[in-house]
Amino acid sequence: MEPSFSKRVKWRVETAAYAVVGAALRQLPVGTAFVLGEILGKMIWPLMKDRQRIIMRNLRIAGAGRPEEIAGLARESFVRTTANLVVSTASSNATAGRLGEMLTVENPELIEEAVSKGKGTVLLLSHMGNWELLTRFHRTFPEGTKSGAFYRPLNNPVMNGRVLKEREADGTRLFSKRDSLHLVSGFLRENGVIGILADQRVGLQGEVVPFFGRLTRASPLPSLLVRRCKSEVLALSLKTVAPGKWRARYHRVENPYDSANCMEALERAMKVSLLDVFWLQERWRVYVGRNVSARQWLGKPDGRGAKPHRALVWTKESEEEEQLPPEWTHVDIEYERAFCRDADELEAIDLSKKFPLDFIVAFSRDEAMRVKAKKLGIPFVVIGDC
Repeated sequence: MEPSFSKRVKWRVETAAYAVVGAALRQLPVGTAFVLGEILGKMIWPLMKDRQRIIMRNLRIAGAGRPEEIAGLARESFVRTTANLVVSTASSNATAGRLGEMLTVENPELIEEAVSKGKGTVLLLSHMGNWELLTRFHRTFPEGTKSGAFYRPLNNPVMNGRVLKEREADGTRLFSKRDSLHLVSGFLRENGVIGILADQRVGLQGEVVPFFGRLTRASPLPSLLVRRCKSEVLALSLKTVAPGKWRARYHRVENPYDSANCMEALERAMKVSLLDVFWLQERWRVYVGRNVSARQWLGKPDGRGAKPHRALVWTKESEEEEQLPPEWTHVDIEYERAFCRDADELEAIDLSKKFPLDFIVAFSRDEAMRVKAKKLGIPFVVIGDC
């Protein structure tokens, strides 16, 4: 279907604004752009109530600090992320000389060792630090190494074309999820290095693995490619060490190269600097509801993480205590019960323990409760509707 005229105009205006802002920022020293980003982050933080909630929930699960420290850490993380986003525009087309001034690779011998085996390498990446530098990161690989990466097309096709052109200008080959795995496998078998952003949440198509001690679903793509092509695999961290300067470090993945070990290595990489991680997405969101029960989401009924899921059974005082259906029970879920008196009680219950509530189940509808749960970002499921 042909997009409307207004939508096409919007796409072009957004792309033009991106180009103008990018051109202006590229005139500044990278350190100056980073500091401006920090100032912007501090200014807009009080306005970002929904993002504050998401970041704090993520940091609680990641175990970033004591409960009384989480709010301050969330603000610091947001400011750091804003600075990295702003400076990414200023550094996206960095020349080899400028890249060397901005980026230090702590242990390049690991990628040299992996490439020397001649079977290709999968590089596990996260949205961390100034990740736009990763589009130029192949300049740090052994000479002659081919570089590739997966990308998600932007919703704005005009801007998407511009960004793709910028990212491919330096020789990196980009693959989308629509590309055949045969193409990607062929690239690996030619001893290419392929970067995959593996920190993103996925739906039911993902594989259940521990991540920061919490069972969640992760993309099976990295381990699938590694095993299919008998390739090597490394994780990468990217830490901000000063305004406009970052340090990268490779992390080994334990054998076998399955999804659990891949995510364990990515977790170690992210723990190098949790404040540099992009926490604005609800990484551990539980997708339960009308069509997906808790047991379906968590898979094997005997699987349990170091940080079990926390769920609440919310009932009205007039209701008898009902038993949960089997499909809503799982060894990894620790249920609490509460009587429904006031929906505002929910936030206090959520904050009463170290880790946040993952979802709520009820046996009858409660609109005030549903609205409050949605505001807090907690899935609310009425068992009778499932």
